Order: sequence, then C-alpha cells, then structure tokens
Amino acid sequence: LCKSCQGEEGLLWCLTCSGDHSWCHACILTAHQSLPFHKIQQWNRKCFCDTSLTQLGYIWHLGHRGQPCP
Repeated sequence: LCKSCQGEEGLLWCLTCSGDHSWCHACILTAHQSLPFHKIQQWNRKCFCDTSLTQLGYIWHLGHRGQPCP
C-alpha cells in the first residue's frame, strides 16, 4: 500500500528519498512537487524499472510558489 494515503497500491518508489516505502501515482506526484530531479522507479509486476516524474505526468510550475498560474 501507499505509504502516504494507505488506500492505493504503492507501485512507485523514489531512489533519492531515504526509506524503503512505496507510493501511489497521486501521492508521489504530490510529495515530489518541489523535488523534480528525484529518481523514480515503477513496479511492472516483475521488477522495478526506471521512470521519471515527467513520464508520470509531473508539471513543474516555476512561478506562484510551485502552483499553477491563477
């Protein structure tokens, strides 16, 4: 299960963050909102494979304290 929400399956994990916990899609994007260069891997039912926050739909907002433009 996801370490953050405890409700979704945790198929993602961050090699850069300390700890060995897994995240769901929504929670890893939220947790890494200001950490766009962390190395992410995704479980494919056989092994963890490299992916990126960008491939998961991450959008890096440069202004407005990391939030989308109003």
